[in-house]
Amino acid sequence: LPNVTYRYGGELRNASTIEVKTYNRLERKDIYNVIGIMKGEIEPDRYIAIGNHRDSWTLGSVDPTSGTATLLEITRVFGQMYKNDFRPRRSLMFCSWDAEEYGLIGSVEYVQEYVKVLGARIVSYLNVDLAVQGKIFIKNSND
Repeated sequence: LPNVTYRYGGELRNASTIEVKTYNRLERKDIYNVIGIMKGEIEPDRYIAIGNHRDSWTLGSVDPTSGTATLLEITRVFGQMYKNDFRPRRSLMFCSWDAEEYGLIGSVEYVQEYVKVLGARIVSYLNVDLAVQGKIFIKNSND
């Protein structure tokens, strides 16, 4: 690119020139966000959102699958509690975002579409992406 300075290191540091070629294919694809809402009993117009993306560049065992498993389990537990007559104070939003790896497209498009409502009503957002990572297991003394 003209008028762009590149910095590089290693064996390339002393090279006088470097040529970079990129081959991109632009495609238009549909994406799908999945949103579930459990209506609150006392403040139904106020939302607690819990979310995670489900797309991945690689096999995704940590990112996003650990967060997806966490989101699904949270949703399952709240669903079971709901069957047993539990009603949350505020409405709960369970958000499964698509196209996060492509620049947060799924969540950004959703927020842009509903910005006024969400801005006025969302109390908090809990992102459960990367719920676990690494090979070390740490047990809390209270467990």
